[in-house]
Amino acid sequence: MSKPPVFARFWPALLLGLGVASALWPLLALPAAFASLVGLLALRLPSARDLPRPRLWLALGVLGAAVGMVRFVVLEAVPGIVGGGRKAVEDQVVSRLRDVLFAEDAMRRGGWIDPDRDGIGSAAFLSELCGGPPLRGQPARKTPVLHCGELEASPLGPTARFGAYFYAVCLPLVGGGWSARSEAAAVDEEAAERRFVAYAWPVAQSPFSNTYFIDEHESIRISPAGSAAGAPPRCDAALSGPAWPAWRDKKPRQALPGDADPGAPPVTERRDQR
Repeated sequence: MSKPPVFARFWPALLLGLGVASALWPLLALPAAFASLVGLLALRLPSARDLPRPRLWLALGVLGAAVGMVRFVVLEAVPGIVGGGRKAVEDQVVSRLRDVLFAEDAMRRGGWIDPDRDGIGSAAFLSELCGGPPLRGQPARKTPVLHCGELEASPLGPTARFGAYFYAVCLPLVGGGWSARSEAAAVDEEAAERRFVAYAWPVAQSPFSNTYFIDEHESIRISPAGSAAGAPPRCDAALSGPAWPAWRDKKPRQALPGDADPGAPPVTERRDQR
């Protein structure tokens, strides 16, 4: 009777080695568990009866694979699930801020708030974007530019809440500074044709801490330190405070919607020609 191949004689030892390796390197736990299952089925084969201590070696290999699976769940799977959830929330927050940007772009192109009548609209406060009553001479609209639901008050000004984050918009003021309060602000309409900032910050008792920023050039930045739970940032927090790194190395856009092409006549001239 011929001897079985070397691999057929020593596969329990190989499974033992794979189980021990998976206990040390959890990424090997899944293949080790699968190999252990195959090994348990292989014990029923007639050729397995002649192997040296197959059950002991296989049992130790299964134990090592089990330890590796536990470490894999704790070190890899659970952090991956949590990280994936946080990334999804981050993507949603940035998407909401971009909705604010697109709404402000529409205000600029449409000239709905245009005190100097140069064809370039000023940016709007959050309440104006969300369908509130006209405050600065713009016509009433049947549908809001931005769907926000019911606005909530905050120390910064009116805010919209989506999920675990608040959102607010700040505009430049006459004489300098910024404000998110439409009822008490003297807006620098000329500066507002090219400037606005918006923030998103976590609500109190949420598991998140990052605060996000966007401006008219779609410069998206993030403050990992955040602020006190539920407390909004200042309007100039990302402009004069500690460095806010770019979100995922996002580059800002150079031109603004409605800017004239190089060599084109000024907007006022084009309006007179129509």
